[in-house]
Amino acid sequence: MSRRENLSLDEFATAPRKQIAAGPVNVRQQDIATRSPEPPSSKPEVEIDIRQEARKALRRVKRERVKGENFFVNVSLDRQTKRRLKLASFNTETSMQAIIEAAIVRYLDEIGA
Repeated sequence: MSRRENLSLDEFATAPRKQIAAGPVNVRQQDIATRSPEPPSSKPEVEIDIRQEARKALRRVKRERVKGENFFVNVSLDRQTKRRLKLASFNTETSMQAIIEAAIVRYLDEIGA
């Protein structure tokens, strides 16, 4: 397509709009005025309890997800070290990440951390 060609809106596929469900249209003012007010209920308290339980459940889910999550560490290596790591990875048929993870675990075990 060249710069000079113009696209019209008809050339793009668009999703149809959602139809909004119509509520009661013919509600008379007299009907509204004659209705008895609903007695206050504990509905707001129940809604608050449900919201609090939902928040707690969401926090629990997030905590569980973080427990098994991997964290990344960026390491700056000089060219020679990177080449040695890449060669070792190729020769042992393991990933560079696995080699680095093993080296970190071994180091931490040696120093007792």
